[in-house]
Amino acid sequence: MERYEHGGRVYDANGKIGDWLDFSANINPLGLSEKILRTLEENLCGVVNYPDPNATELKIAIAERYGVSEKNLVLLNGAAEFFYLYLNLMRYRRVIIPVPSFAEYERAARAARCEVKYFMTDAADNFAPNIDKLCAEVTGKDCVILGRPNNPTGNLIAPEKILRLAEVTNVLVDESFIDFIDAPSLRKFVSAKISVVQSLTKIFAIPGLRLGFAVVAEDLAQRLNMAKDVWNVNFLAQKVGAAALTDEEYLRQTRMWLTTEREYFIGRLKAMGVEFIPPSVNFVLMKFPTIDRAEKILQGLRREKILLRSCGNFVGLDESYLRSAVRSHDENLRLLDTIEKLLEVM
Repeated sequence: MERYEHGGRVYDANGKIGDWLDFSANINPLGLSEKILRTLEENLCGVVNYPDPNATELKIAIAERYGVSEKNLVLLNGAAEFFYLYLNLMRYRRVIIPVPSFAEYERAARAARCEVKYFMTDAADNFAPNIDKLCAEVTGKDCVILGRPNNPTGNLIAPEKILRLAEVTNVLVDESFIDFIDAPSLRKFVSAKISVVQSLTKIFAIPGLRLGFAVVAEDLAQRLNMAKDVWNVNFLAQKVGAAALTDEEYLRQTRMWLTTEREYFIGRLKAMGVEFIPPSVNFVLMKFPTIDRAEKILQGLRREKILLRSCGNFVGLDESYLRSAVRSHDENLRLLDTIEKLLEVM
């Protein structure tokens, strides 16, 4: 199970949340918006009712926000639910996973008893998958799962490359971080060969509520909706999601913050001589010269109550890689100043 561990491990042995500054999970540091807080307060007593099994209000909000048809939607208890639901229904012969990537892709594939094949990427190419080679290795009975932007590398594969891949195989595109940046989505290209899943928990800082959606071919949406729990999206998540998707100011502020803070963050890393993969989104994959040095950084930060994500359990990486979220300026300053002090004594 250690292979499938994630960031955000802020709980102690008794299940209580500790006083960590958590850079190990890639959540919007702007936190809960006023609109979300107000929606929670106004709807708290509504938990005495079952959720709307059709999630009508939320579907309308998603369809309007993203320009998709409600008939193509599958609503989710977090984006990760889709990997299990989709792969259990489709039962592909093989699932091809360009690595390093999000561990739940593999875990869901194995749970569905699919054969899993890793497609190794190269650090020299910033771990970007070679689409020509990938196309040559797959068949029409396979499924390729691609993060876009990819976790933990931050790679953003161009839409035309995915469309080329979909000519020869089935592609599941995970766009869980796409709302953080101004980049074209694959949602408008959904077909029998392309399905797209998206998280709303990261952009709106509600991972504890769990919320996501998938855009798929209409006939597949019908099958998936029949296969899932009818109440998989709880009452508060439905209400919060519908409200949050109309909050243009929050989304504007998020992109402004990220543009500024990401540049500051990588600028400081360059000044310290820390190697990193050029990021496209709200996290940075760092590479230290040795596993020992990375471990000393990790433990030194823990002594200061700061969490980073060790990447030793990502296939294709080792413990010399650390991933960090980009947070608020003061929080980034605390992290980067601490790393700098630790490097000075090594």
